[in-house]
Amino acid sequence: MANKETKTVDFEKLEQTVKTGVRMQDNVIDATPYFLEENKKQALGERRIGLGVMGLHDLLIYCETEYGSNEGNELVDQIFETIATTAYRESIELAKEKGSFPFLVGETDEETKQLREAFIDTGYMRGMPEDIREDILKYGIRNSHLLTVAPTGKRVAPYICKNVA
Repeated sequence: MANKETKTVDFEKLEQTVKTGVRMQDNVIDATPYFLEENKKQALGERRIGLGVMGLHDLLIYCETEYGSNEGNELVDQIFETIATTAYRESIELAKEKGSFPFLVGETDEETKQLREAFIDTGYMRGMPEDIREDILKYGIRNSHLLTVAPTGKRVAPYICKNVA
């Protein structure tokens, strides 16, 4: 996602890539052959995906930004914030199209409301922008989990980890 000519991050391309990744991984859930009914019920009920990152250090090199420096940390934070918020917004769009993950849908409207309120009241979700939290209450979200970022290097982006107990 680095623009090598301008030595900057192409955030528009990053957002489009994240959107494509969320949709692709969501489709994989439906295409997967499940051999045990319990696994199928759990996978389809939560619709977990695991969007991660590769090549972050290369991106920093292309942007001529030092890993671990204040400038590098700020850029990494901005990248991970973009990935996280774009992934959640895209999963909400998928929920509008295909429905929320089933474990977030109750038998009554009141039960659905309670499930969604509990979902957005978790530590991680409390740190999300208000529009994402409001849209989850209104539309649900297609995937219960979206991001899988391995803790490597000296620092993991705080946006991904903040408020996680």
